[in-house]
Parts: sequence; C-alpha cells; structure tokens
Amino acid sequence: MVKIQDLRHIHMLEQMPAHLLALIGQEAQLSIFSSGTCLFKAGEKVDTFYMVIMGQVALTVALNPDIDVVLENIQSGRTFGSSALISGGPATYTAICQEPCETITLSGSRMQKLFETNDELAFYLMAGVARQYKNSMDTRAKMILKTLARHPEMKASIHDIDKLTPAY
Repeated sequence: MVKIQDLRHIHMLEQMPAHLLALIGQEAQLSIFSSGTCLFKAGEKVDTFYMVIMGQVALTVALNPDIDVVLENIQSGRTFGSSALISGGPATYTAICQEPCETITLSGSRMQKLFETNDELAFYLMAGVARQYKNSMDTRAKMILKTLARHPEMKASIHDIDKLTPAY
C-alpha cells in the first residue's frame, strides 16, 4: 500500500481526485532497486507500471549492434511501462536503473481489472499517460531532428529509424 501524498509527487497523477489516488494506493507497492538493475529488456512482456519516486532510470534502444541510444532518463515524478496498463505487450525499450531507485509499482493486469469497474479511474490514469506520452514524443522528435541535422552520416547507419519513437 502506498500513501496518497506519495502518489501526489507523480506528475501524471497531479489532476487525479483523492478518492482515485486512494484506489491506486491500495494496489501499489513500494519497490527499491539498486543501480544497474534491469527492470525489463526490449522484447520482454511489460506487466508492471513504474512511477519513480527517487533515482533515475534510463530507457534505451539498440539501433544496431554497435549503437544504443538513451531515449530518456526517467527521474523523480515520472513514469514508464504504461503498456502494462493496456496490453502487457512487449517492451520496445530496455529500462535500467542508473542509480539506486525508489519506485511505486502497479500490476498491469490488476489495474486493467480495476479499469473495467471504474471508468473514472481509467479516464484519469490514461489521460495522464497520454499527456506524458505526447510530451515525450515532442521532446524526442526535436532531439532526433537536431541530431540528424548535425550528423547526416548517422542517418545512413540507422536501419530502423522508427525505433526512435517507441510506445510507452
């Protein structure tokens, strides 16, 4: 169980009413991971949604055998693993703790069951996911275009440029 005041530190939950935060708090677990812990790898099933309280998690993708790209460094107040909330599909990136991390975790399958009985919870949580996703994609697109403009030789070595914008 996680306290409402701890959930309030998560950006995507800022607009969520207290009674819904209480529901999430009942389902949530506090988890601590050491530096270097791989939470999941690209291609693995994502069944947990993560909310970072403290620390930093790098989301990376391999563009080819020689090039790994850090898509984003997730820090306090941010979340990742949202595909667990909708399908539990395979990860499109690898998540590795860059330092000791304290996270709030939610079981994707349990949250999906709650969504079936509580439309309001589903709406607020998925609206938060959508806001975060849009912000991340906007930032990532700017970074990609800026990098490719400065290094056109990189574009030729990227086999699958669509991997630069995976779904969270």
